[in-house]
Amino acid sequence: MSRKHRLTPEWQWEQALIDAYADHRWHQVLDPLHEQLHRWERGELTHDDLDQAIHQAHKETQRLYGLFTERRERLVRLIQWDQEWFTPWLAEHSPPPTVSPVPRFVGQEADVDTAGESRGQEHANE
Repeated sequence: MSRKHRLTPEWQWEQALIDAYADHRWHQVLDPLHEQLHRWERGELTHDDLDQAIHQAHKETQRLYGLFTERRERLVRLIQWDQEWFTPWLAEHSPPPTVSPVPRFVGQEADVDTAGESRGQEHANE
């Protein structure tokens, strides 16, 4: 999107959505690692345990990188599929009149995996 569009209410709403979701997802990945680092400092975890935690966090950060480097239009749609996060956020951040959130289909809740691909709820636990 060109720079002139960045001043529109649509672009600003989308950017607020992306920023808030990025913060949420980074906390999901890094907060557990932060806690594990403290546990390691207290002698509750071995070096191997911490190594595994770092490795797992690294894999998750790679998935997040893939998600947040999607084209903006796709990223905005993918974020909205994470209903557990998006529904409360939307209640606090009404979109401009020209923005229509992604429609919800009864019985077909979906989530967004960290690779940025939406999956039907029936596949979410695979």
